[in-house]
Amino acid sequence: MEFEDVVRGRMGMYSFFSAVFIDVPPKELLKDLYEGKVEFPKLDGVDIVKSYPKEFESFEEFERAVRQEYTAVFVGPFEGYVSLYQSDYEGDYPYGKVTLRVKEMFRKFGYECVHREPADHLGVYMAFMAESCKELLNGKTDELKKQREVMKELEKWIFDFCSKVEEHPEAKFYKGIVKMLRDFIKIDKNLIEELILYATRKK
Repeated sequence: MEFEDVVRGRMGMYSFFSAVFIDVPPKELLKDLYEGKVEFPKLDGVDIVKSYPKEFESFEEFERAVRQEYTAVFVGPFEGYVSLYQSDYEGDYPYGKVTLRVKEMFRKFGYECVHREPADHLGVYMAFMAESCKELLNGKTDELKKQREVMKELEKWIFDFCSKVEEHPEAKFYKGIVKMLRDFIKIDKNLIEELILYATRKK
């Protein structure tokens, strides 16, 4: 595949993950999933994400189920919800030292978070990577080294997060999502290195 096609595909996946984690997934995205209009690369969990909507007789039922699941798995108020913040995986609290460290990293890379969530929220990470891929398509190859650094931060907690979601008794749709996320991150880590080599050779 061409460099631009690979980057465009990566941008699409990061945008998707940002949309499903930053908040309850947008109605338009859920509608497309329900109607089978979303195409994914070959990743673990894709079968779950594609088949789950078929369990419902109407889109409204599917949308309601996903919204309820998001709340149960990520929001609470019940005990056992899974945190979307890196802080909680490093023994800190959101808006504390970990959030500040991640915020400074993004600021160093020229990225200002437009979301209301703190910088160490998973959805914000995914939004940064999508935006970085967009800049990469505009010819800014130094974005790849930024992505490498962000990936190092993600690896500190992302797999622990995925495992916790998989183990959550209320996770159905999101069990498929985190399987996809885990597989994608493992692949993309190596892909970033390959793209860096490719970009270096082209200079």
